[in-house]
Amino acid sequence: MNYKGQLVRWNDTKGFGFIALQSNMDGPRKEVFIHISALAGAARRPLVGDNISFQIESLEQGKQKAVQAKIEGLDILDTQPTKQQADGVQHNKIIKGVLMRIVIMLVALTVASFVYNRAVAASANLSIVATSGPIGSMGSEELKLAFTQQKSDIQVQASGVVSKVLPDDNKGSRHQRFILRLPHGQTVLIAHNIDLAPRIPNLQDGDAVEFYGEYEWNKRGGVVHWTHHDPRGKHIGGWLKHNGLTYQ
Repeated sequence: MNYKGQLVRWNDTKGFGFIALQSNMDGPRKEVFIHISALAGAARRPLVGDNISFQIESLEQGKQKAVQAKIEGLDILDTQPTKQQADGVQHNKIIKGVLMRIVIMLVALTVASFVYNRAVAASANLSIVATSGPIGSMGSEELKLAFTQQKSDIQVQASGVVSKVLPDDNKGSRHQRFILRLPHGQTVLIAHNIDLAPRIPNLQDGDAVEFYGEYEWNKRGGVVHWTHHDPRGKHIGGWLKHNGLTYQ
């Protein structure tokens, strides 16, 4: 049985919509689902307001869909939409243009936010070096804050006094290890890779050592490593200073 109705809703992106059945009775008109595949061979894609003739196929759970559909009054060579349809197309284009501009603005804001956050992070990491005043005291406060907030992967520069010289760690890459007490009382473990940089010779308790490296938090005060150059050039190079000599 052939039915006729008007396309009242259409999602061109997903390719489906709904046809309102023609009826001589008052009250709401029944709507039938239609997929673009039901309009195979049509001269153009459907637009809201099109009159469509079709047959109905019953589906499971009482659902129905339009099949073998045809856009009424559309010749194969006549693909010009009505003014109402053209206005609808223009309206859709305007909406799509606005949405596209919004997406572009959101992407630009996201990129700008990322760049700003990276710049702030870089500024924070370099603040010890860039700030005037004693390096030891400024670095000590930075490490105190990093320990309190349990932060890791932070480039730090400070100085302290050796409170204990530990045996070398010879598992994997060899590391010279010693504990420094910072001006504010916090202790940190220095793990200096002696496969990549020279060790500090004759290091003793009470010696002053300045360092630049990467801080990793632990509950005992933290560890500073990467106190040497990176032969692959992928990590910021660090160093140790002792008795006027630099070890990196």
